[in-house]
Amino acid sequence: MMTVAAFRRLASYPPLLQALVASPLLRNGYALVASAGLTSLLGLVFWGLAARLYTPEQVGIGAAMISTMLTLGNISQLNLGNLLNRYLPSAGMEARRLVQASYGLAGVAAGLLSALAVAIVPNFVPELAFLHDQPLAGAGFVIATVVWTLFALQDSVLAGLRRATVAPIENALFSLAKLLLLVVFAGVALPGSGLYAAWVLPLPLLLLLVNWLIFFRFLPRHRMTGAERPDRRSLARYFGWDYAGTLASMTAMGVAPLIVLHHGGSKELAVYYISWEIAYGVYLISRSMGISLLAEIAFDRTKFHLLAINALFYTLMPLAAAVAVIFIGAPLLLHLLGTQYAGESSLMLRLLVLSCLPWSVVTLMLALARANGRTQAVAAAQIVTLAVVLGAGAPLAATYGAAGMAAAWLAAHCLTLACLLIDLFRRLGPSGRVDLVLRLLSALAGLRGHLLPAARSGPSLLPFISQFCAEKGIAAPDPDSIREFHRESDVRTAVFQTSAAERFIFKQATSLEGAAALCRHIVQSEALAQNAGIGLSTSRIVASHSSSSCSSLVEQAYPGEDGRVTLATPARHFPALALAFQAIGKIHRSTARIQRLDDGWMNRWVDDDIARPPPSRSPLVDRARGLSVFRDAQHRFWAGRHLPLGLGHGDFAPGNLLFLTGPGESEVKLSAIIDWEAACPDAPPGLDEIFLLLTARAQRSGEELGFAAQGLLTEPLLSSEEQKAVESSRGALDDAYGAFTDPKVIHALCGLAWWRHVAANLRKSPRFAENPLWMAINIDLVLSTFIRSQGVER
Repeated sequence: MMTVAAFRRLASYPPLLQALVASPLLRNGYALVASAGLTSLLGLVFWGLAARLYTPEQVGIGAAMISTMLTLGNISQLNLGNLLNRYLPSAGMEARRLVQASYGLAGVAAGLLSALAVAIVPNFVPELAFLHDQPLAGAGFVIATVVWTLFALQDSVLAGLRRATVAPIENALFSLAKLLLLVVFAGVALPGSGLYAAWVLPLPLLLLLVNWLIFFRFLPRHRMTGAERPDRRSLARYFGWDYAGTLASMTAMGVAPLIVLHHGGSKELAVYYISWEIAYGVYLISRSMGISLLAEIAFDRTKFHLLAINALFYTLMPLAAAVAVIFIGAPLLLHLLGTQYAGESSLMLRLLVLSCLPWSVVTLMLALARANGRTQAVAAAQIVTLAVVLGAGAPLAATYGAAGMAAAWLAAHCLTLACLLIDLFRRLGPSGRVDLVLRLLSALAGLRGHLLPAARSGPSLLPFISQFCAEKGIAAPDPDSIREFHRESDVRTAVFQTSAAERFIFKQATSLEGAAALCRHIVQSEALAQNAGIGLSTSRIVASHSSSSCSSLVEQAYPGEDGRVTLATPARHFPALALAFQAIGKIHRSTARIQRLDDGWMNRWVDDDIARPPPSRSPLVDRARGLSVFRDAQHRFWAGRHLPLGLGHGDFAPGNLLFLTGPGESEVKLSAIIDWEAACPDAPPGLDEIFLLLTARAQRSGEELGFAAQGLLTEPLLSSEEQKAVESSRGALDDAYGAFTDPKVIHALCGLAWWRHVAANLRKSPRFAENPLWMAINIDLVLSTFIRSQGVER
C-alpha cells in the first residue's frame, strides 16, 4: 500500500525507477534476479577459486556431489515451490499451515531420496562410491540434502509472501561463507570433500535465521482478503502433471553432467560444470521473474496481461545484455578461470548461454500456464526438453564431448519454445493474436516512456501562476509547492500553495480545444455552485481569465487524496467505489425527470460525433463500418425509451474523486467530486456508474481503457464485489431498466460510456487522433468487439 506522500516521493524519481519501485512484480522479481546474479557472480568466483586451489579431478568429484545433492533437493521439493508461489499470496490465515506442511513434506522426501541415492548412485558413478562405503559421509550427505531442500524452498516462501527482497541478503551471506570455507578446506585430501563441505556447512545457520523472519515477522503481517485454499483438484494438478514436468526438468539438469562425466571423465565435467554455472546464472534472471510473476498473478489476477508483458520485457532486457557480454567475452572469461578451461571450451559456453534466450521465454510462458491451471502444457514442455537433451545429448557428448551436450540444450529449448508459440497462436485465433500485438505495442510504448525522459509539456508554470495571482489579487505562490500533473489533454494543470498557506489548482489551456474545455468547466462549475441539493464539494472557481492568446483559471483545492491512490489500496477499493456510486446516484436522482429519448437526444449523445474519428481500415475493423454498426445498436436500445434523465458528471473517473482515509486500513470518506467540464443535464441513469467501473478496472489492470471496455463488452457482467458496491443505486437503476445487471443493459451502457469518453478526448485534443496506437486500442479494438457481440460480419 502506498500513501499519498509515497506517491509524491515516487513522482520525483526517474521514470524507470518509478516503474521498479511501484511494481511489486518488478521489485520482487529484480530482488530475486539480484539474488541470483549475486549468487552466480560469487559462484563464479567460487568455482574459479576452486579451479586454482583444487585439482581438476577434485573439482569434478566435488561438482558431481553438489550436482547430485541439488538434483535430489529439487526433486524432493515435490513441486511445492510452484504451489507456494501460486497459493501463498492469497492464503490469508492459512498461510502458516501451508508453509509448515510444505516444509514437512519436502524434508521427509529429501531424507528418503538422498538415503536411496547413497545406496544406488555409486553403482552408476564409481567416483562417488565413498558415500556408500563410509557411513559418516553417507549420513552427512543425507542431512545436507534435507537442509539444502528446505533452504531452497524458503525462497519460494519469501516470494509467495512478497518478501523477496530478503533473498539477495540471504544468498550473499551464503556465497561469502562458501568462499571462506573453500579456502579453509583446500588441504583436505579426500576427493571432492573440501568443495562439498564448503558448500553445505553455511546452510543450517542461514536456514534458522531466515525462517525466524518468516514465522515471527512476515507471516503475522501477511493479510489477504478472500483467502484461497488449494482444493483437491488444484493439488492434483501440482502434484500430478506439474510435478511430472518438474521431475523431467530436474532429471535433465541432473543427468546431463553425469553423461558428460561418463563420456569425458572428471576433467571434461569440470569444464562443463563451470560453463553450466555461468549460463545457469544468466537463466536465473527469467526464473526469478517467473517466480514473482506467478505470485503477483495469484495476488491480483486482474493484472494478468500487464504482469505477463512486463515480465517478458523486463526479463529480456537484462538477459539479452548478459548473453551478449558472455558470448563475446567467453574465451577471456574461461581463461580467467584457468588456462585448462580456455580454448575449445568457449564454444560450449557460447552454446549454453545462447540457450538461455529461448529457455527464458519458455520459463515465463510456463509460469503463465501454471497461473491458468494448464499444468498438462507445463509437463509436456519439460518432457520434450528432457527427451531432446538426453536423446540427442548422449550421442553428441560421445562424439563432441561437453560441447555436444551444450548443443543439445540449445536445440531442446528452441524446439520447446517453437511448440509453445504454435500452441499459443492456435489457441488465440486471429482476433486474439491482434489483441496480443496491441498489448505488446502498448507495453512497449510504456517501456519507452520509462527508458526515455519525457518531453516537457511546456515552460515552467511558475511565471504564469505568479502573474495570474498578481492580476487576480491572490497571494503569491510558493515556488517550491508547485507540482504539475500529467494529463492527456491540452490543459496543463498544477497544484500550488500560496504564501498565505492556501492550496489552489491552476489550469492553463494550450490550444483552442483546451480553451473550449476550460470554458465548459467554468460554466458547469458555476451551475453546480447554485445547486444546493448536491450536498457534496464540487469544483469551485476562484478566478478565471480568457483572451485570444491564453485561457486559465484557479480553483479551490479540496482536502483529500486522489481517488487513484485510494483505489490502489485493495482494502479501500470497493468501499471507495460504493461511496462514489452513492454520491453520483444521489446527484442524478435529485436532478432527474422522466423524458422520452427522442432524435435530438440521440443526436447529442451518439450521432453528432460519429464522423469525428478519421476513417481507417485496420486489421481489426473497417472503422466507418464499425461506427455504423455501433450507432444502429445504440439507437435500437435507447431511442424511444422513457427514462429519468439527470445531471451526469461525464468523466466520472478515479482521478476526479477525492477521499479522506484512515485511521483504519479500510476506512474511507468521499470528500469531493471535481472537474465537471464534461457534465450533461440529461444523462441516462447508471452511465456514470458504468464509466467509473470501466476506469477502475483499467486502473487495476494497468492497461488502456479500450482493453477494459473490450472485457466488459465481451462479458457484460459485474463481479459480486462490483454489484455490492453499486447496491445503493440498484433500486433506481432497476426501476429505470427493469434489471440493471441484465447483460443487454450493461452492454448498452458500456458502449455509450466508452463512446462519450472517446468522443470527448477527440474533441479536447488532436493528439489522440494523431496517435495510431491509441486509436487502434481505444476505438478499433472496441468496435471489433462490439461487432462480434452483435453477430455482424466485419
